[in-house]
Amino acid sequence: MMERVVDVFKKHVWSLTNIPALIALVLTICFWQYSEYQSRSIYEQSVREEVTSQANLLRSRIEGNINSNLQLAKGLVSVLSGQPDMTPQQFERLAKNLFDGHSELIIIAGAPDLVIEMIYPRKGNEKAMGLDYNKNAAQRAAALRARDSGSLILAGPVNLVQGGQGFIGRFPVFTDNPDGTQRFWGIVSAVIDVQKLYANSGLTDPDLPIDVSLVGKDALGSQGEVFFGPDKRGYEKAVMVDVRLPNGSWQMLACPKGGWPAHAADLTSLRIAMLFAGLLIFAPTAYSGHLMRQRKNQTDELATREEKIALISERLNVALSSSDIGVWEANLVTGERFWDRRTNLLFGLEAADTTYSPDVFTNALHPDDVDRVMTSFNEAIRTKSQLSTEFRIITPSGKIRHLQSRCAYYQPADGDPKMVGVNWDITADVNMREELLDAKRLAESRNAELEGMQIRIKHLALHDPLTKLPNRRFLDQTIENYSAEEHSDDTVAMLAIDLDRFKQINDSLGHLAGDAVLRHVATVLTKALDESDFVARVGGDEFVIIVERTFDKAELASLADSIIDALKVPVMYEGQPCRFGASVGIAYADKGEADLNDLMTKSDIALYRAKELGRNCFEFFSNDQQARIVKAREVSEEILWGLELGQFIPFYQPQFDAHSGEIVGVEALARWDHPDKGVLSPFEFLKVAEDINVIDDIDHDVLATVLNDLKFWEEQGISVEHASVNISSPRLRDENLIRRLKELQIEPGRITFELLESIFLDDRDLVVERNLEKIKQMGIDIEIDDFGTGHASIIGLLNLEPKRIKIDRQFVTSIDTSDEQRRLTKSMIDMGKTLNIEVLAEGVETEGQAQVLRELGVDSLQGYLYAKPMSAHDFNRFMQDYKAQVKAS
Repeated sequence: MMERVVDVFKKHVWSLTNIPALIALVLTICFWQYSEYQSRSIYEQSVREEVTSQANLLRSRIEGNINSNLQLAKGLVSVLSGQPDMTPQQFERLAKNLFDGHSELIIIAGAPDLVIEMIYPRKGNEKAMGLDYNKNAAQRAAALRARDSGSLILAGPVNLVQGGQGFIGRFPVFTDNPDGTQRFWGIVSAVIDVQKLYANSGLTDPDLPIDVSLVGKDALGSQGEVFFGPDKRGYEKAVMVDVRLPNGSWQMLACPKGGWPAHAADLTSLRIAMLFAGLLIFAPTAYSGHLMRQRKNQTDELATREEKIALISERLNVALSSSDIGVWEANLVTGERFWDRRTNLLFGLEAADTTYSPDVFTNALHPDDVDRVMTSFNEAIRTKSQLSTEFRIITPSGKIRHLQSRCAYYQPADGDPKMVGVNWDITADVNMREELLDAKRLAESRNAELEGMQIRIKHLALHDPLTKLPNRRFLDQTIENYSAEEHSDDTVAMLAIDLDRFKQINDSLGHLAGDAVLRHVATVLTKALDESDFVARVGGDEFVIIVERTFDKAELASLADSIIDALKVPVMYEGQPCRFGASVGIAYADKGEADLNDLMTKSDIALYRAKELGRNCFEFFSNDQQARIVKAREVSEEILWGLELGQFIPFYQPQFDAHSGEIVGVEALARWDHPDKGVLSPFEFLKVAEDINVIDDIDHDVLATVLNDLKFWEEQGISVEHASVNISSPRLRDENLIRRLKELQIEPGRITFELLESIFLDDRDLVVERNLEKIKQMGIDIEIDDFGTGHASIIGLLNLEPKRIKIDRQFVTSIDTSDEQRRLTKSMIDMGKTLNIEVLAEGVETEGQAQVLRELGVDSLQGYLYAKPMSAHDFNRFMQDYKAQVKAS
């Protein structure tokens, strides 16, 4: 029954006459499928275009918002380039104009020499003041990249010191030097609120029809991290849009909300239409096929066997021709070789069916392949089996070609035995295989080079290139590994080393001399330690040693002493001795109790104490030191707040003419009007202020207040000839000093700067000399304070040309009872008179002292005998009383 069904199927369905109908059916189905595919493709493309449109809209908003915010800050950068001496107040006024309700800017900060000294708004951002980008690991790389590239760098999102996140655009600021070169002033940072930027750009819009992720933190493009949205980098269908930023880009990846649609809209109507069209085509075609089948049945009955054989032969020829396979036959009795035209072409001969002599094949073989190939053929003939082999031939033109050959033994019923086979060209395959092998060998070689390079890169990343010592990263890894490991009961110590007077070497002999010193220090430290000890360079002139073995405190002291002694020896550089020293802080603990991070903090505290004690020595950590550090840190925070709130004020002590008794001036003494502790003298805060480098700011605030008070008193009818204000040695070395003084618009002759005699007058550096000369040109007088306690020489006084000298109070104390003190004071007064310098005596507490000083020729007097230092309000009242007394007398 089944065979009958099959026969009926073959006869009435699967016949040549039905081929047009079947083709029509297949074409209809294919067209149907193609139409559905096109419909789905068009739908998906429309969805993709909509996603792309939304992504481009977001991109344009983000680029527009970022560029508009940065353009606001760019104008401030241009002003700074032309006015590098801009004050924080001027900076704030200019920055304030940049802020409005439509921008995402939240902070503008100026960082001369990479230290934030100017910021707007100041409120809420106090913690950012004083931030040193060189010391901030999170922001140092972007800041230095802006400085080195000379271009705007956008970094972020960044966790801000004062809290929150922001994108930070860093503008490098360069100023023009007189010689036409440019000097790096610092950077201006414009902080863009992250969430506000996202909101204003539409990224956080709940009605946004697409899901978005942003890639390229710090404007690193596709190489950066994902910082917004889910990570879609592995999703092939995601739409990618580049967000162009200054000197970088982000990559935006977008998909429809909820994912891409699985199918297009309803296709039912399309399918019904296609089915109807298919029936219209298939039915007539099937009927025509039925008619043709009847005629073919009659034609098939008349076909002959020869026609079938010819058809089969033709098909074989077509197949062989299209495959470039050559057919050959070898008569094993006569030795004749029959090659068809394609075989002749493979061997570089004329394209024709040809019979050859037995040696035509062996003569074409490559000499190196003859023995192997002929042995294989003979073995196949002997065993009457099949053979598959590869060999090379040399064509008449000299070209070498690789052939693949397959053949079999064949014995006709009435003929000679033969080998029949086929050949085809595999030259391209062989060449590709050899190229692949070469590429593999090259890749293996390059992998070996990369592994070696990775080892070198890792070594460079963990070592200081100058000294070859481990660097800070290596130290951090060592500390991390130490914390994760178990240790024996041995002790462990950490020594923090800081070079003394290293900056002077760099400043006077240049950085190459400094480099030579650092290499020398590395050699000294390496030789002083055991092989098991660890030493690293962690900063410019800072080193850390970890000693992990059995030792006692005396051994650590001996080690520190030996290092200090070795580093006292001058290093010769180009014939010049480089003299420096070292201070060492030591902390140690039992290994069971050791925390290397804690030891590092404690060794730094001990190092700080060693520097306090005069440098070039070592100190062990103690709890008292830590308490002092904590106290100093608290005071430093209060000092910074005090500067912000204007708590540093002048107290005034009047100065009187020694003979007439008239007030000839006042000395302004810095005081801290502490909200809890009352008015504090410099003894309470001066040391900490020096450590945190704010003495200049205090001096500047006091001077500004003095100028305001002088102006107020003058309006009140109180005449004060001049006011003396202290100026520190570091401030005299400030290259911006003159610019800041000019901003105060000081009236000539009203202000006198007091210089301590301990400031070296005979060998000042060029910056000090230039500043002193310009100070005098501004009409500001110079006087020497605490005269007689230092080492000022006559030559130094002649060079400086001070307005007056102030005899220190220790000479005044016993001047009325000691002849020796009187003679010594007399000599100082005579020297001042000889050099045409006014002489003022301070610390006068008794009338006897005042009388002796008058007799010796002092010009003016100052001390508790006449008045104690007082606030501006009290001084105003004091002057009103003084005027009344003068008028009454």
